[in-house]
Amino acid sequence: MVGIVIVSHSAKLAGGIAELALQMAQNPVSIAIAAGIENPDDSEDANNFLGTDPLKICEAISSVYSEDGVVVLMDLGSAILSTEMALDFLSEEEKNKIKLCSAPIVEGTIAAVVRASIGGNLEEVIHEATTALNPKISQLNTAENSSNYLTEVEAKETNQNLSFSAKKIQITIKNKQGIHARPAAKIVTTAAQFTSEITIQNLTTNSQIINAKSINQVITLGILQGHQIEISASGMDADEALNALNKLAQNNFGELIEENLEENLEERLEKTINKKNTPEINQSQINKLNPNISNDISNYIKANPASPGIAVGKAIYYQREFPEIINETIDNPSEEWQKLQQAIQISKQEIQALITNDNTGVFQAHLLFLEDPNILTQTHQLIFKENFCAAFAWQTVIKDLIITYENLSQPYLKARAIDIKDIGNRVLSYLIKPSISLLNLTESGIIIANELTPSEVSKFNQNNQDNQVLGICLINGNSTSHSILIAKMLGIPAIVNTPVELLQLTSETFLGLNGETGEIWVNPDEKQIQELQQKSTPKINKTHQENRTLPITKDGKNINIKANIISKKDAKLAIESGAKGIGLLRTELLYLDNLTPPTEAQQIEIYQGIASVLKGYPLTIRSLDIGGDKPLPFLDMPTETNPFLGWRGIRQSLECLDLFTTQLRAILKASDGHNFRVMFPMVTSVEEVHQAKGILNRIKEELRAENLPFQEDIKVGIMIETPAAVTMSDCLAKEVDFFSIGTNDLSQYMMAADRTNTKVSKLADGFSPAILRSIAKTITQAHNFNTSVSVCGELASESLAIPILLGLGVDELSVNPISINFITEVISQLKMVDCQEMASYILKLDSINAVREELSKFIYS
Repeated sequence: MVGIVIVSHSAKLAGGIAELALQMAQNPVSIAIAAGIENPDDSEDANNFLGTDPLKICEAISSVYSEDGVVVLMDLGSAILSTEMALDFLSEEEKNKIKLCSAPIVEGTIAAVVRASIGGNLEEVIHEATTALNPKISQLNTAENSSNYLTEVEAKETNQNLSFSAKKIQITIKNKQGIHARPAAKIVTTAAQFTSEITIQNLTTNSQIINAKSINQVITLGILQGHQIEISASGMDADEALNALNKLAQNNFGELIEENLEENLEERLEKTINKKNTPEINQSQINKLNPNISNDISNYIKANPASPGIAVGKAIYYQREFPEIINETIDNPSEEWQKLQQAIQISKQEIQALITNDNTGVFQAHLLFLEDPNILTQTHQLIFKENFCAAFAWQTVIKDLIITYENLSQPYLKARAIDIKDIGNRVLSYLIKPSISLLNLTESGIIIANELTPSEVSKFNQNNQDNQVLGICLINGNSTSHSILIAKMLGIPAIVNTPVELLQLTSETFLGLNGETGEIWVNPDEKQIQELQQKSTPKINKTHQENRTLPITKDGKNINIKANIISKKDAKLAIESGAKGIGLLRTELLYLDNLTPPTEAQQIEIYQGIASVLKGYPLTIRSLDIGGDKPLPFLDMPTETNPFLGWRGIRQSLECLDLFTTQLRAILKASDGHNFRVMFPMVTSVEEVHQAKGILNRIKEELRAENLPFQEDIKVGIMIETPAAVTMSDCLAKEVDFFSIGTNDLSQYMMAADRTNTKVSKLADGFSPAILRSIAKTITQAHNFNTSVSVCGELASESLAIPILLGLGVDELSVNPISINFITEVISQLKMVDCQEMASYILKLDSINAVREELSKFIYS
């Protein structure tokens, strides 16, 4: 039986059509609906948000597909484009059995369903649908007007472009900045809710007529304050569309136009560059525009602290740079188009997560850029007609669009070219790998970025550069992301989840930040700068340095403190600070910094160099842990919906044996004469440990056969960072010499909360009772088999966490080198017996707040 698919902007409309058609069918029919899109506002009326989704259409077609074929009926506008895009996800064989029907959606669907229900073939169903209007036309026309009766061919031609008289309204723009990104986003979002063809013309400049559903065409129309525009709508819901757009215009497209509220926040931030010429701003006005602004100081912003430290310097906007793409000859345009669609879809998901914390509408505009029919149509044509590969086609369209923005006469609109570059690069990052290069600063400053990868942060302040990254402000991010962990190791202050307005600042803007408190000052005055500089000067107690405090509790328990490092420089600092070895060497940065894998010889040199400064203390080397937020530039890693639950850690190493065996050989060959330990990440089963140890033992045999010396008694351990590892900790303890609990990943996996997702990251808290009980269980099971336990996650650097970790029986703590003295001081003020009693009590609590409250009383009372 022929399947029927209804594609409409409205889920309610499509549902009503399907219900009516099925009531007229004589037998059951395979029918599917692809209508409406998810409401980005997540309101109660989420299922009634108008729009079309190519992926949803593809799923609907697949659900009714058979050898008899599928007929797809659509309403107007983007429904047709979305359906054409959906076909690109299907095989050529499937495409040949799918027909897009130009019939009117209501009459055509009814006729098609009725014919399909009595066994009509594909051609018969299409014929019934395309001539469905004929009876109505015949009935409404007299014999004299019978010439208006349409033949089948005429019906097909007419139905492709039903004639509606255009209806128009004219509007004078009151917005001071004219129609920039946010008002344009409001126009496009409103227009997209209607099936009518909607256009805009700038009457003042006598511009061309453009598509009101294309955000880039609307912005680049150059509509300024006082300009008169004409909005035209043609279609079934033209009146409703014009009424909605007129209402939007009367509301000044969502912007405040009162005399003392004319300036938007970006202007205010930029005007602080020259404070002498800046008019006094009423604080209540600023608070209405952005709740993140303090009540005390107009240039004060509070965000989330991530890496401690003080920084004062110029704002530097950071964007990834991509190599110039050379077009490649392609054999399968559909495959290239599908790659692009996947990259756009992932980018949309990322932006959707950012919208939650965006009070300005900037990221909502970014989302509309990715849905712009003009961009999609141009890219589609380059791929299918010019045989461009997806990356080259996308970059070509984005470059042209950037030039269009840069050529605009209005400075504010010209500045939006940076948004286009940001969006283009976001998609491009899923099509090709960004180039690996050092950040070449012309002067020291504070980096502002949407997000940073671990490899990008690791390249900051290399090779004794004169110009340094003084601090980091991220619009997105989390305090336990790998990027921030590396910033901490490098001693770079950082703040995350900052207001998106920071992206609008010019390079002449000065910032002050306190990474300990999450405070940011935009163009701080002299008094604020002095206060920040005083806080940044460490108060060194010479007596304390000469008589270093030891990590021994008041009742004599010696706690082993090791360090988490990424380089020889870190190792040296750790030993100077009193560390008794390295608890975690993050080796992935050896790989992330290179376009090719590091050789065995290169790794040996690095491992031996670090060991040379350790004075015989142990060096724990974690095998390659990539995936999640650490993709390799030279490894063709698949795009994953959730990479943190994907191909990473030991599971990746066991499938990439060349990389794994090269690293293990380097570790073993470098271990001769030193005290090495090897540790495997992201373990979830005993089988993985067996496989990894088997490979290690095989390499030992090879080295013996080659008469090459190595540390025969090298200890083997695993990271405990998954619920599976906690549950199986008794079995795993029998297989290894030590455990190292990675509380950052354990928190996100145990709480099912992605720590890079700002909506849920607060759930991934190491003080959660579920996490603390997991740690307790792991320690108990490990000690039953004489397996030692270390904690190497951020929880080990938290002063509040030290009492309970000691009380639970942790054997050692591994922290960032800069935290060693502080943690040592905390330990010296504690008694083990008190910590054990506190731990027993804490494990009975049932909330994060209760745990933190009790530990605060214990520490500070």
